[in-house]
Amino acid sequence: MTTDSQAQSFTALAEVYQVGGFAAYGVQLAQQLLDFLYAQNWTGLRVLDLASGTGDVACWFATQKLQVVGVDSSAAMLKQARQLAQAQDLNVTFVQADIRTYKAAQPADLVLCVGGSLNYLPSLNDLGALFRAAAEACGAGKPFVFDLHTIQGLARTPAERILSEGERHFIAMRNTFSYETLSLSAHYSIFQRTEAWQRAEETHLLRGYPVQAVQRLLSGAGFALEQTISLDFAPLIASTHEDVLLFVARRA
Repeated sequence: MTTDSQAQSFTALAEVYQVGGFAAYGVQLAQQLLDFLYAQNWTGLRVLDLASGTGDVACWFATQKLQVVGVDSSAAMLKQARQLAQAQDLNVTFVQADIRTYKAAQPADLVLCVGGSLNYLPSLNDLGALFRAAAEACGAGKPFVFDLHTIQGLARTPAERILSEGERHFIAMRNTFSYETLSLSAHYSIFQRTEAWQRAEETHLLRGYPVQAVQRLLSGAGFALEQTISLDFAPLIASTHEDVLLFVARRA
């Protein structure tokens, strides 16, 4: 799931995003999220998925008889998304655009951005721009939901990980966290085998943001923050230190 500044660096990763299991997290979260929203008396039809990546979340929402638009800046990721929708015979609209400036054709009943995509935004100004774009796209009184890796979550990311290993692919990751910039440099080594093994390298930069700053930017964009919860949808307590937070806001 990409932003404009990361579009080119997702070219190689897009080809293995689904087979490597990267999309599974977002789909599982989407399923839990919809149950959570229905329990909160959410009603609606139109869903806007910002930084939709390979389209797995958007396509899952489409299987629930919802009208879905997915927005991403990476042509490589959107190619995979359109193929996925076609394979499942789903009517999902995918748009290549910068999520910070995207203008929705009509208000959405749910705006979401999951998969840690907002950590790819390079500055608080970019985060604020995204929140304003989300507010313009979100119908009055409707929810905006997103997840975010916390600073401590990025800092606790293992230095080296084997992410996926199959007969025709191998994906390894090397991470370096900077306490000076509060950012994580994630370097991927991607091996794929067709007739012979091919190798690609990608480096992504993820920025950590103080929760209080995120809350202020949300308020400034016209959202009321309703809940900040853990990924298991449990209420947070003062002593909780989560690596990933889920924000549930509502458009005024």
